[in-house]
Amino acid sequence: MQKYLIITLFLGILTPAQKVWTLEDCLDYAVQNNITVKKTVLDKTTASLNYQQQKNNKLPTIYGTTSLGLTNGSSIDPITSSFVNQNILSNSFGLSGNMTIYQGNKLNLQIEQNKMILDQSSLYQKQAENNIVLNVLNAYLQSLYYYEGIESAKYTASSSAQELKLTQTKFKNGAISKLDLADVETQDAQNQYTVVNSENLYNQQVLKLKQLLELDPSVDFQIEKIKLTDLMESIPDKQQVFAKAIENLPDLKIYDSQNEILAKALQITKAGYKPTLSATAGLNTGFTSTQDYSYLNQIKNNFNKSVGLSLNIPIFSKKQNDTNVKLAQIDIEQNKLDKISASKTLYSSIETAWQNAIANQAQQKSSKVARDNAKLAYDLASKKYEFGGLTTTELAVSRNTYLTNEQTYLQSKYMSVLYTQLLNFYQGKTLTAN
Repeated sequence: MQKYLIITLFLGILTPAQKVWTLEDCLDYAVQNNITVKKTVLDKTTASLNYQQQKNNKLPTIYGTTSLGLTNGSSIDPITSSFVNQNILSNSFGLSGNMTIYQGNKLNLQIEQNKMILDQSSLYQKQAENNIVLNVLNAYLQSLYYYEGIESAKYTASSSAQELKLTQTKFKNGAISKLDLADVETQDAQNQYTVVNSENLYNQQVLKLKQLLELDPSVDFQIEKIKLTDLMESIPDKQQVFAKAIENLPDLKIYDSQNEILAKALQITKAGYKPTLSATAGLNTGFTSTQDYSYLNQIKNNFNKSVGLSLNIPIFSKKQNDTNVKLAQIDIEQNKLDKISASKTLYSSIETAWQNAIANQAQQKSSKVARDNAKLAYDLASKKYEFGGLTTTELAVSRNTYLTNEQTYLQSKYMSVLYTQLLNFYQGKTLTAN
């Protein structure tokens, strides 16, 4: 027996302790592993590749060609361009290149625009990270709220079990009726079930948090079980919060970035009015069976070089350039309106959080007093019931009053912490569960 005990203790030492996830752990993991965030990272990589390719577009295009042909009958020799009437075996080689020299500065503008798009992709990534942070914060605090609900339910169930024992004793002594005993038994059963239901609500919420983190189902996930703080943070001025949010959050910066991108797109569109100058160059040689020279001699003697310039001047494009410029200007105005709408939405969210933080802090203060007094009244009622000073109905009323006030207090405390942390988030502060 002693041998098995030693082995068990030894295995217990070797077994690694289960990881307990703090709020900070959850936030860090979610930002690193969330699918939406990962997609924005891929979008950023795509933008980086497009930016690099746009810079490469200034380089010349070079390509090689070769051909081998057999012609029978009257035809033009592809090498000498002479008209002959015989079988022709020809072989040609060429190296050609072209490069855009001027296109209304369009290439440089497109490079600048793609750099802006790359910078904007970082803002979208940060926005996605912020969204998952808020979702995890809410889910984590909700889990802690349900955890405190378990503690409250266990306290009530424990008190109810003691009351049942006392009531059974009174019934045996003939001090109360069978109906009174049945009422207490029913209440005790309900209180015991409340514990089970509270634990189920907590487990379901932790499961939601686990799914939000996108952890593998096989991972044993447990959060740090702490009680939400009773201390209330000071609530900052909502205008100050809004100013900090504009400075720290990407929500409005995205529209500023988009405005720069669209302004650059307008410049690119206007480049359509300007001419395009291109350069071409080529190296060519070949062999034909109509000549008496050897293959190598013909390859050497038929070698030629060519260069050229091409200028395209837009004269009339069916008003397409005019239409494109007007559409680009509309996009700019539309983006300005979108920013105004987003700014109002952000301010509305901040003001809602600010008002809810104030309201729930006020409710937390009052409900704490009500909860403490209701608990004191319930404890006194339990003593009175023990000595026969209260009926089972009066005791049940006192208990229910306490439970209602306890639930109201827990709810207000949870909401107070949540909205206070939301205001901290808008200000760029570190998020905590306490």
